[in-house]
Amino acid sequence: MQTYLEIFLIGLLGSAHCIGMCGGFVAMYSLKKPVAQPSLAYHLLYNLGRITTYSLLGGMLGYIGSFFAYVGQHRGIPGVVLLIAGAMMIIMGLNIAGVLGKRGLFEENGITESSFFRKTLHRILDLDSPWAVFLLGMLLGFLPCGLLYPIFINAAASGNFFSGVMTMAVFGLGTAPALIFFGFLITKIQPKLKLALYRLAAVLIIFLGIKTLLRGLAFNGWISHSRFW
Repeated sequence: MQTYLEIFLIGLLGSAHCIGMCGGFVAMYSLKKPVAQPSLAYHLLYNLGRITTYSLLGGMLGYIGSFFAYVGQHRGIPGVVLLIAGAMMIIMGLNIAGVLGKRGLFEENGITESSFFRKTLHRILDLDSPWAVFLLGMLLGFLPCGLLYPIFINAAASGNFFSGVMTMAVFGLGTAPALIFFGFLITKIQPKLKLALYRLAAVLIIFLGIKTLLRGLAFNGWISHSRFW
């Protein structure tokens, strides 16, 4: 439960970054919807779509992580997934904080420029139904996000499908409030505060990475177990 709370806080604090990446799409469907339709329903469907994609990907990664954990155990390194995941989360957290390399390094894969993404986006936006917003959320759940990757790694380190689903669902719920209240909230947050919140989320990612790494060391008996991790 403590880990889930940390993941929720990472999503909540980093959601200003989510607005920067997805705010344009939120504004797009908000302006396109019929005036008579309630805005809250559209926002909830959009975020439900994102959380659905995150959860399914998290479940898949948790399942894959369980396989590598099994292999590692038979190779005499039972905490191999935790060790690798912890190290990668620390590296990504440092990058998000701007300490290690160019910030946003893990987001530059050009998926939004691909013809497949653009065609799918336009087809969804042409649908005359509130559920098109749900599909839009599912599609945008695949967008590259530096904040998302370390949580994916944590989902893989969880070692099973259900824990992976829960990890990503909790993260998605953490990012939802800022996107739901985007029209009101974004005008109240200064750019410097957004960056400060994003860096605080990075610190929590690094902290979670250290905990995961320590758990891996403890699994192998290299350090003593502690309630801290």
